[in-house]
Amino acid sequence: MALPDDRSTSRESRHDLVARIRAGDEAAFESMFRAYYDPLCRHVAPYLGSRDAAEDAVQGVFVHIWEDRARWVVSDLGHYLYAAVRRRAISQVRRTAVRRRAAPLLVLEETGGAGRALPDAEFDAEELRRRLERVLDTLPPRTRAAFLLSRGEGLSYHQVAARMAISQKTVGVHIGRALAVLRNTLSPSVRK
Repeated sequence: MALPDDRSTSRESRHDLVARIRAGDEAAFESMFRAYYDPLCRHVAPYLGSRDAAEDAVQGVFVHIWEDRARWVVSDLGHYLYAAVRRRAISQVRRTAVRRRAAPLLVLEETGGAGRALPDAEFDAEELRRRLERVLDTLPPRTRAAFLLSRGEGLSYHQVAARMAISQKTVGVHIGRALAVLRNTLSPSVRK
């Protein structure tokens, strides 16, 4: 297959490629992979800060396509791939930011409070963790479960939806509600 920016590649041949991939044609999938992999990596590397992170995002999109190929419907292959990789990159950036903010809490939890170099910071982190748990306990059970699977275990909306037997849209609604409650309840203490 021609390179993604090659105008000579017809829309029909791209539709044919998608149809073949949906039918499980590994050669067609490999052709798409080879044509788009490097351009997609170059596209998201600046946002993610490294080629390795970009490759993780791109590979994740291709894995998802292959695993869900029977239901994969695409009208514009290039547009779909770039948008999917961009969304995955944004998710990676958000997950990294959440982990960075949660790191002090995780260190406290893992060490059981050992090595207490900064008592005030430690106390603040412990207090924030207790408040977070109290707020999470007030959430409806399904909302709490969706939030903990997504933010606590780092699962994607797709994975959370499969585990909870609900749609990805419903997962998004649950997580949106949880984040709104957390934002409204914890914002003053987080901004100290």
